[in-house]
Amino acid sequence: MCAKALEGDWEFKSEGCDPVKITVKNIMGPDWMVACMIPKGNMMVSMLKKVDSGFNLVQFNCSKKETKDNQELEAEFKASLEKGISNIVKEGKILKITAGDVQKVVFLDDILQKQEEEKQRS
Repeated sequence: MCAKALEGDWEFKSEGCDPVKITVKNIMGPDWMVACMIPKGNMMVSMLKKVDSGFNLVQFNCSKKETKDNQELEAEFKASLEKGISNIVKEGKILKITAGDVQKVVFLDDILQKQEEEKQRS
């Protein structure tokens, strides 16, 4: 699959919480970045290296902001991202991210694209 197909802004929706924002970016060659922003919480960044079998974690960082909101959701994302993303698969407007033994299904966040289209129509 073309690397550009995986890139973009995505969101994970969980009942009772604001959507988790996820950005996937191919930095250069085999180097990738996946940023995860927890609503009213911390930001996590996984630096990855693309290999034949998927991805290897190079570095994981998480901000250390004290939060009261979405703690369970944040802990869940942090625990799986710390293990390292091993695979990312795009199926239409869905992205499946596998980290450890957990797979998260995230959806295309096309709000910026919609805003740009609105500007062009105005």
